[in-house]
Amino acid sequence: MIRKRIEQVLKAAMERTKEDGALPPDIEIEPMVEIPREKGHGDYATTVSFQLARKARKNPEEIARTLVRNMDAGALCSEVAVAAKGFINFYVRDEVFRSELAEISRKGAKSFFPSVGFGKRVIIEFVSANPTGPLHIGHGRGAAVGDVLAAILQRTGYEVVREYYVNDAGRQIGTLGQSVYLRWKELRGEKVEYPAHLYQGAYVRDIARLLLGDGDRVPREEGEAVAFMARFAADLVLAGIRKDLEDFRVFFDSYHSENDLYEKGLVDETIRDLKEKGCLYEQDGALWFRTSVLGDDKDRVIIKSGGEKTYFASDIAYHREKFDRGFETLVDIWGSDHHGYIDRLKASIAALGRNKDDLKVLLIQFVTLLKDGKPVGMSTRSGQFTTLREVVNEVGVDASRFFFLMRKSDAHLEFDLDLAKKSTNENPVYYVQYAHARIESIFRMAREGGIDLERTQDADTSLLVLPEETDLTKGILNFFDVVEMSARSLEPHRVTFSLIDLVAAFHSYYNKARVLGNEPPLTLARLALLKVLQGVIREGLEMLGVSAPEKMERTEEQAAG
Repeated sequence: MIRKRIEQVLKAAMERTKEDGALPPDIEIEPMVEIPREKGHGDYATTVSFQLARKARKNPEEIARTLVRNMDAGALCSEVAVAAKGFINFYVRDEVFRSELAEISRKGAKSFFPSVGFGKRVIIEFVSANPTGPLHIGHGRGAAVGDVLAAILQRTGYEVVREYYVNDAGRQIGTLGQSVYLRWKELRGEKVEYPAHLYQGAYVRDIARLLLGDGDRVPREEGEAVAFMARFAADLVLAGIRKDLEDFRVFFDSYHSENDLYEKGLVDETIRDLKEKGCLYEQDGALWFRTSVLGDDKDRVIIKSGGEKTYFASDIAYHREKFDRGFETLVDIWGSDHHGYIDRLKASIAALGRNKDDLKVLLIQFVTLLKDGKPVGMSTRSGQFTTLREVVNEVGVDASRFFFLMRKSDAHLEFDLDLAKKSTNENPVYYVQYAHARIESIFRMAREGGIDLERTQDADTSLLVLPEETDLTKGILNFFDVVEMSARSLEPHRVTFSLIDLVAAFHSYYNKARVLGNEPPLTLARLALLKVLQGVIREGLEMLGVSAPEKMERTEEQAAG
């Protein structure tokens, strides 16, 4: 990869600068090379001068100029420039990009994905919605983010497990049981008062109806009946959640039960260990965790004065058990309303003797669903919400997954149903998929014209001299860098935007250049470019869990474009 080669050039320049005495010999910094946001700032850029300046106590621009003087980049770059304040911008030779393109053409896109995980074991816990009702669109966004992040990490060399944590031991399960019990009594003709704090959705009555003709299974004593219905309903809801997720192309390696943690004694064992470490103390009849000395804003209750264990207690045990299973990095994906929970959980991980940075938490911000330009309301308790299944049924899995990844996960997302259903370039998922299908149509015409596409592996890519061809080649190579940055930053939305940018470059090229009907060497070179491009688009869509169709219907608007 070109970026890695530039990093090596930078490292060599840093060593020469140390030998010259312009930098202290003990400075050790791993230089990072990135793709600039603005095209005029080169093909790649680095801020390493600022990192060195802080350690060497020198002016970053002075360090940047010294590095450039000591740099042997002529084989890669036509120019290396020091920008204002100390940025270093690299302008790569066009022939270098073409050479890399030829390499991808020969070896295939899969061989160019960076390996940065080196087999490191990562567990991603996501969705983990309480089994008390159907998944809503917020859960859908979390499902898409978690699943695509897992795919990106797997593609970059990590060993990844996808896990759903089932909160089946808390008060909410009892509330579900009470809700079903009262609806069951209503359906039997009894007059009951149904409190507002219970679950209001129509699904509760549907579950109760399933038990109407099965009176022998329902215990006669109310407490036992509520407990029975709680377990019955939770199992049924979880089965529905699992079906919704699988239809959304999200498959978990493990569904991990909170109740199992209690039954196996892991919660009590964790509390004993924390006591032995001196992390717990008693006050006002409750057991407290000294999280404030480990980065939290205050201490937290582990066991309430009435003897009931808090959610925090089982969460600590759960994360401890993840480490015991051999995972090196834990990634949790939570709703944004759990922001205040991060510090206390990281504190508990530190107390258990682990580095608290071994836990990475991604927050999923709220989704506003738009229909006819107006927001659709959502409230789980009241039953006024749009389920993930409703959205998928209306716009399809491809559009749903793609749209959920159209913004960074911790930014609010507006999901426009009307846009997601359009078969025009306005719809970003259609825009990307159509590019894949359009390239395939070019290949069909080439085959009909007697061209053997296998010969593209030996095409002369030096013939690709149009500016649009260079831009498209850069975009292809940048895609692999974006995948690596997505893995390092845990930001899957970067892949979505990279695909959109890449497809925009393709459409610009398609409108400018004639692929078929040129002299055979040029035709073969342009087909090679498109074959690599199609492979990259397909790989990107596969990571997003979105299909890559070979044929798509064209609307009148598309045909005119």
